[in-house]
Amino acid sequence: MLKGSEIVLQCVRAEGVNLVFGYPGGAIMPLYDALDGSGVRHILTRHEQGAVFAAEGYARATGKVGVAIATSGPGATNLVTGIADAKMDSVPLVCLTGQVRSPLIGTDAFQETDVFGVTLSLTKWSRLVKSIDEIPEVIAEGFYWARSGRPGPVVIDIPTDMLKAKKEFLGPAKFTPHARAADAKAESGFADTVLALLRQAKRPVALVGAGVKLADAVKDLRRLLDELNVPTFATVHGLGAIEPTASYYLGMVGMHGMRAANMALHETDLLLVFGARLDDRVTGDPTRFAPEAKIVHFEIDPAQLDRVRPCEGPVVGNLAETIPAFHSALRRGSLPDWKEWRGVACGPERAELDPRGLAQPTIRFLDELFSRLPEDTVVLADVGQHQMWAAQRYRYGSPRGFITSGGLGAMGFALPAAVGVQLAKPDSCVLCVSGDGGFQMNIQELATVYRLGLPVKMVIVDNKYLGMVRQWQQLFYERNYAETDLSDNPDFVEIAKAYKIRARRLNEDAMREFPVAKETGDLIDAFLHSAEPELLVFDCHPEANVYPMVPAGAALSEMLYQEE
Repeated sequence: MLKGSEIVLQCVRAEGVNLVFGYPGGAIMPLYDALDGSGVRHILTRHEQGAVFAAEGYARATGKVGVAIATSGPGATNLVTGIADAKMDSVPLVCLTGQVRSPLIGTDAFQETDVFGVTLSLTKWSRLVKSIDEIPEVIAEGFYWARSGRPGPVVIDIPTDMLKAKKEFLGPAKFTPHARAADAKAESGFADTVLALLRQAKRPVALVGAGVKLADAVKDLRRLLDELNVPTFATVHGLGAIEPTASYYLGMVGMHGMRAANMALHETDLLLVFGARLDDRVTGDPTRFAPEAKIVHFEIDPAQLDRVRPCEGPVVGNLAETIPAFHSALRRGSLPDWKEWRGVACGPERAELDPRGLAQPTIRFLDELFSRLPEDTVVLADVGQHQMWAAQRYRYGSPRGFITSGGLGAMGFALPAAVGVQLAKPDSCVLCVSGDGGFQMNIQELATVYRLGLPVKMVIVDNKYLGMVRQWQQLFYERNYAETDLSDNPDFVEIAKAYKIRARRLNEDAMREFPVAKETGDLIDAFLHSAEPELLVFDCHPEANVYPMVPAGAALSEMLYQEE
């Protein structure tokens, strides 16, 4: 005879979970009471949003399901941003929330919230547990949906009386989906269709998104691209999936994408999409997106097809199966060389303009920082200007080496997510790059970093503004900097010290020299290679802007460039 709380933890452990993140409270207290001896390590964050972002970081770094725990009411609602983030970015996540006692549901009891209803549109699957007998089956099914197909978030809401009740436990359950719910299989003959389109194409390109990583198809894709040898670029979540030294790789594409990538995508007549959902940050004006191109879309989620316009070659299925199948078919035939097209798309005249203007010291700082990173580093970027600068400058071939909140764009993501990544990869360097606005949204997780002794390296690009919003206000709202001024920021060095974390500051003047002075390089090296958590504040010019930039409603070819 076991309590429901003990059954929950045994079932979670049976799913291969040994690390969870959470924050206790009244309705979830029985689960915390059962943690000791369960085999599940619990990480206490200082806010429920910190817990869910940490669980996401763990999941994004490992590909495993991340688990976050919260109590009823405000505890559960504090998870909502992370749940939405996991849905947008296809992160496998299970959130276990406490609920008021079953007889009180619907009475507006203390800390009662309809968590099932609140999160219904944000989850792949969710369930309010109504009986202790169904706990094993609900846990098994929840984990199945979190990790299967296109991964995503699951919420399991458990009334506190179900956690306290006892029943005979016969062991964890197994979930077997109906045949119609299994992963979609690509239709036979798709490779012939794609090959025919390739042979007709004069200017083919490839776009790589996160789906390649989620399917563990990176090696297969790299072999395919090496043979195709067409201009290739990545979404922000596709960074690291392609070897950056590949002669055909043009970098990130989209609103703040690289010049050559955006121009090639605008001019192509055949777009091969591998695991990307073609959202507005990638397409620009959808009516003028790749205007002359036919589209071949390799995708596991049929709902992602035809979002911009109909694709001529839909390839629905697991990319770990469809990419090798296509590659095998490719070897049986011949393709055009496309040498002239590669010369145009990848040629020196399309190379990125030299960094200029107010952003130059920040760009040089990130280049210097990234050039000194240990090989196994994981870079986490928060949301804002620093995120796009970091994405543009990232030049590593580690599939899970660049992590950010992409679809939702949730400020405050990076610091708690770095906690999850560092726990997942204790021997790796974990670099968290934040802005002065986003860092303060979950600054309390410095306490978690300190308590656990995690050697996370934290960089704040401090421009004393909500930088990305200010950039838009400058360019499109006649410099009306309404409520974006953060010039009264606290001293982040002193705040870090209050959390007993070593901190230092680097002025942008140190980056005006090229190459950088020896003492500056030594400071960066000491920061990166310390065995302790450290914070480095970089003072960025308040009006530095991120370029290139595609304005809202513009085509990818209509980029704005650096100020002279």
